[in-house]
Amino acid sequence: MKILASILALLFVFSTLGFSQEIPWQLSQNKAGVPVYTRKVVGSPILEYKANITIDAPIEKAVKLFEDETQIPRWYFQCVHSQLVKNEDSHHKIIYLILHFPWPVAPRDFVFRRSRTDDPKSNTVSFSLTALPDLMPEVKGVIRVHAIKSIWIFKSLSPNQTEVFFQQHTDPGGSIPAAILNKICVDTPYYSLINFRRLLTEKNS
Repeated sequence: MKILASILALLFVFSTLGFSQEIPWQLSQNKAGVPVYTRKVVGSPILEYKANITIDAPIEKAVKLFEDETQIPRWYFQCVHSQLVKNEDSHHKIIYLILHFPWPVAPRDFVFRRSRTDDPKSNTVSFSLTALPDLMPEVKGVIRVHAIKSIWIFKSLSPNQTEVFFQQHTDPGGSIPAAILNKICVDTPYYSLINFRRLLTEKNS
């Protein structure tokens, strides 16, 4: 069932967000129950990545934590600030984030619309992120991210177990050394999911 769920998730990603299908994935890291895959994207120096994790918590609680923008800095890798810009409706929110990276990489910020899709037939709740870089004025000393393709898929495996799938490709702008960039592309999905599981497990205990 997990394999089928992963296949369905990837098909959903490809059909809705237009992720590249030409270049095969490479397993870059696999530890603590979080396999991280990366691949090159045609025309971009930035790697695309994906990862998944299984969490011992109901899907309702996992989704509730994910939708709470005040909690994002507690689990999303390198995030130091998050705020709700606009609550468009129950399934669409505009959110602003600031990420700090190791020196010499300058901070980045994101303005994006997060859209939710519920699919009771497959027991999934999906979120897609779309960049809205011109919606807010840029901040001095912070580089605005102008492109992001991101999806999160929450699948209920049982009443008390949820699989979380995360796939993303961004254009962070500016200049980032290749070694740091490649590390970020592995660390971001790994630590984000590990932190999310830890925080959710604490709240669920």
